[in-house]
Amino acid sequence: MKIYLIRHGEAIDHETNSVKSDEYRFLTVKGRMTTRKVAKNLKEELSLADKIFTSPLTRAVQTAEIIATTIKYKNDVEIANELKIGSSMSKIIELITEHSTMNAIVLVGHEPMMGMLVHTLSDKKDFYNFKKSGVCLIDFDVKKEHGTYKWFLNPKTLEHID
Repeated sequence: MKIYLIRHGEAIDHETNSVKSDEYRFLTVKGRMTTRKVAKNLKEELSLADKIFTSPLTRAVQTAEIIATTIKYKNDVEIANELKIGSSMSKIIELITEHSTMNAIVLVGHEPMMGMLVHTLSDKKDFYNFKKSGVCLIDFDVKKEHGTYKWFLNPKTLEHID
C-alpha cells in the first residue's frame, strides 16, 4: 500500500482578532497556492489514491480539499480524528490497517506527527521536519506494519528528496 503523508499548507498565525483557537486557523493565500502547486505536480500519483483522510482541524481540511479538487478526486475527503494533533501512532496504524485492501491512501495532518509517522512507518530514521505542504511517500507492508521510505517532495522546489 502506498501512503502519502501530507502536512497542511501555511496557515494564519495562532491568534488574530477573529481566530482565537488553534483548531480554527485557516490557510493563507500562500498556503493555498503552494498546496495547489504541489497537488498539480503530483496529480498523476495522487489521483491513484483510494481515500483521502484528514485531520479535522480547519487548515488540514482545507489542504485536503485543495488536493482533492486539483486531482479531480471523485469521493469525499474523510475526517479522521486519528490525525488530530496529539493522537497516538497506534491509532493511525489502526486506521491504515482498517483500509489495508486499498492500493493508496493520503493522510493530511500536522507536525510533529507527520515526521513521527515517517519514523514509525518506515526505515527512514534521519528524516527532518516536514515542510508545510510537503509530501512523503511510504511504501507500506500492512502485514509487517512497516514500510520503505520512497521520497519527500520539497514544496518550494518541487524536487523529490530520496
